[in-house]
Amino acid sequence: MQNHKVEIKLFLKQNFIDIFLISETHFTTKNYFSIPSYKLYYTSQPDGTAHGGTAILIRETIENYVLLKYEEDSIQATSIKVKVFPYEITITAVYCPQRHNLNKENFQILFQTLGPKFIAGGDYNSKHTLCGSRLTTTIGRELSEVIQEEKYSFLSTGTPIYWHTDKYKTRDLLDFFVTNVISAKYTDIQSSYDLTSDYSPIIATLSTSVIVGKPKPRFHNSKTTWDTYRQIIEEKLNLSIKLREHEDKELETINLLSLLQHVAKEATSKSDPQKTTNNIPYEIKRFVAEKRRTRSIWQRTHTPDSGRIYNRTSNKLKSKLQEMRKESFEKYVSNLTREDNSISKHKK
Repeated sequence: MQNHKVEIKLFLKQNFIDIFLISETHFTTKNYFSIPSYKLYYTSQPDGTAHGGTAILIRETIENYVLLKYEEDSIQATSIKVKVFPYEITITAVYCPQRHNLNKENFQILFQTLGPKFIAGGDYNSKHTLCGSRLTTTIGRELSEVIQEEKYSFLSTGTPIYWHTDKYKTRDLLDFFVTNVISAKYTDIQSSYDLTSDYSPIIATLSTSVIVGKPKPRFHNSKTTWDTYRQIIEEKLNLSIKLREHEDKELETINLLSLLQHVAKEATSKSDPQKTTNNIPYEIKRFVAEKRRTRSIWQRTHTPDSGRIYNRTSNKLKSKLQEMRKESFEKYVSNLTREDNSISKHKK
């Protein structure tokens, strides 16, 4: 995933993704991965090796809390609870390694941990014609029986999303959602060709309102003038007060905290609320559209020429993303100053 970080950032931004589910992350406890403005929750393979695993990226502004990790050799799942009006829903990223022969009980145990309302998406490594696969496997039949018995639902594109590089192997559908108490009338699902992977990402839209949490109050920010702060403190702080009684200590503690808060506000310029903007350069958007088009052609035809054109377009996009990242970093460094402590603040 680390190698695709820039590409993922672009995908999240361009498609206005609130929650991003990832299967087969290959994360271990030694990995570090972050995307600005998103929280990351992940579950690793139980043996600690770099294979399997799941993860969820969710916007920091969406109220949520993480559930217990589901760490089994046969299934890994990462789950969070998201508050939507007028209830809570469990969002789960699922990965089922191909080498395990899962049965009904395996899936029942997983789904029972998710609560009454859930949407669990990922790579189940199971096929069934009900969800759009070209054939039905034994594991697919076991999963289908659980879904029918428990009255769960499929949410699937119904089209192939796994694309073999080997033209002689058949394309198929492996990734889909299993949902409970979520009406299909309020959902939409579409394939996407934006990411460089053997698996096309799928974008599910739920017609509901998430509760956006209020930002934590802060008395200072990058615009705080600390010289002004120190000057006002020195002028207004009285160090000659005698503290004889317990009540004196409590009163002066309250006064000190009040003074620190007041001075911080005085030394901090008010900033305008940040607006979410989609400031992706036109050139990048054009390359994304071209990559999407050429990948669609290659996945339909698998001819050598279409493969070469798709690879060339994909490499051009990667190059442009690297240039954009470099320019952004250089601009950030050039704007660091000593006056607002932005240099010392970022020293580690």
